[in-house]
Amino acid sequence: MAATSPRIRLWDDNPSSFDFLGFDAVVDPIVAAVREHHIHPLTMSVQSPWGGGKSTILKLIAAEFEGDSTCFVVSTNPWAYDDQDDVKGSLISEILHGIQAQITDAGVKESVAKKAKELLGRISWSRAAVAIARGALTFQVNPQEIADIFRPKDPAGPDSMAGFNDAYKELLALIPDVQRVVVLVDDLDRCLPDAVTATLEAIKLFLSTDKMVFVLAADQDMVRDAISVSLDGARRGDVFAKRYLEKIVQLPIALPRLSPADAEAYIGLLIAGRSMDVAEMRALTDHVRVRRNANQAPLLHDLESLPAAPSQEDLALATQLAEGLSADRRSNPRQIKRFLNAFGVRESIARSRGVSVAPAVMIKMLLLEELYRSSFNSLAGTSAQDRKNLLIRWEAWASPPGDGEEAALPDGIDEATRDWAASLPALRDEDLDPYISLAASLINVSMGAQVSDDVLGLINALLGESEAARNVAADTLSERGQDEQLAALDVLIGATKRTDDAEAVVRGTVLWVSKNHTLEDAAATGIAAHCWGARLTPGAIVELAGSGRPALIGLVRRAATDTSLHPSVQAAASDEVEQLSGN
Repeated sequence: MAATSPRIRLWDDNPSSFDFLGFDAVVDPIVAAVREHHIHPLTMSVQSPWGGGKSTILKLIAAEFEGDSTCFVVSTNPWAYDDQDDVKGSLISEILHGIQAQITDAGVKESVAKKAKELLGRISWSRAAVAIARGALTFQVNPQEIADIFRPKDPAGPDSMAGFNDAYKELLALIPDVQRVVVLVDDLDRCLPDAVTATLEAIKLFLSTDKMVFVLAADQDMVRDAISVSLDGARRGDVFAKRYLEKIVQLPIALPRLSPADAEAYIGLLIAGRSMDVAEMRALTDHVRVRRNANQAPLLHDLESLPAAPSQEDLALATQLAEGLSADRRSNPRQIKRFLNAFGVRESIARSRGVSVAPAVMIKMLLLEELYRSSFNSLAGTSAQDRKNLLIRWEAWASPPGDGEEAALPDGIDEATRDWAASLPALRDEDLDPYISLAASLINVSMGAQVSDDVLGLINALLGESEAARNVAADTLSERGQDEQLAALDVLIGATKRTDDAEAVVRGTVLWVSKNHTLEDAAATGIAAHCWGARLTPGAIVELAGSGRPALIGLVRRAATDTSLHPSVQAAASDEVEQLSGN
């Protein structure tokens, strides 16, 4: 039976069914505006930068009208349309089909379907004209048919878009109970400029129709820029775009940016949601909403009466992240999720590599890596012997003792890291070497690349002819710190660039790995990157095959099927694979 994969903590990027962000303050007035039936028509826009929670707002709005037979809600996303050449027609078609799908009375549904078919026929003529104008149908229809398509239509005729609005009003009149049709348009700011303009042109068709409400979720600046680009040829793009959008959107609503308290609660709810069922999560979300509306902070507090609550460790992580993330990331829900996912992936990788580190320590190190990369590089590039001393001086500089004597900022450390270094947990007493080695390898940071002279001497001994000297060098190197060994291994494998063959490098690497098996993966990766190709020899293949290490033997199996290698190397690899298989 296959082993169960370890659980990884990840958060999807989908709109949430729960209001983690206090969006009820925005949803409630939108719903109230929709229910003001004497306002016809109505177009609202929910505005925020990328990742601000616009899609979640639309989902929460739709949920408010579930079970309400007087209000049909149609959700659409022009960015996802298959036919990007006719976004306008696709949006109209989706609205018509969305209305039909929500009618429960068979007789009414049949009447509406008949009327919708007529309206879709008008769209078909429009699409045909677009396709021919683009040259897509010239080989399918004769010139007379093309002329018929482009001939001006009778406004009252069934193939004219001029009569679309009146025909649509007749369709709505067939549905006696419906007082509102609410169209939720998502991701408009992701569309190409022409698609943005086409979507707004489609909305204009409905703006003289009673009962219609549109809610657009978009970054208004991006939509305005898209209109400007689409109309740039008219030399009125910027001015016209502003006026055009204002003419369509009567009620713009900006989403608030997350405060530090809201960010802390949001992170805590996300983490707690990994272990709670729907009922428990709803109770916790309601509790946070009540405290938010009562201006009580922190929001995730006084949780004893709830059926389930976040652990103290999770609450501490939420506080740590809310305080540690930069202001722009902390105020953006999607940026928060992305950081949490980076944490989840790093946590999983560390677990699989046998690297044990407390979540709070890992988050602090990730914040350093994400926000102050140059300072992380300085820490990673410091030798293991000096790294603890660097952390002591760094934290002393960030939190001076108060006796008037301030520690100096260590070389290579950014002054902006003061708050980071002063925050808990303190790192001076943590064994960070295994984690830093892992993190540096994942982001391709040089780990203490400046190896000492005595280490260089040991590397040269590994490359030499004396078997006794090679064994002593391998034994001595394997006693060094793990990060120092990884840096030295890079230097050893990099020596391939100075020689015509890789046999000596591979021989020394295999010997060293036999003393320290934790270097196996790094050795295999380095050999594949630097020793492959013309420098690889049959002797190197024999050394790899005799190593007994799975990752190195994997290179032999790869060489046996790699036709880009010299035939003698490939033949040697095939022979070794047969022997390993017992043939």
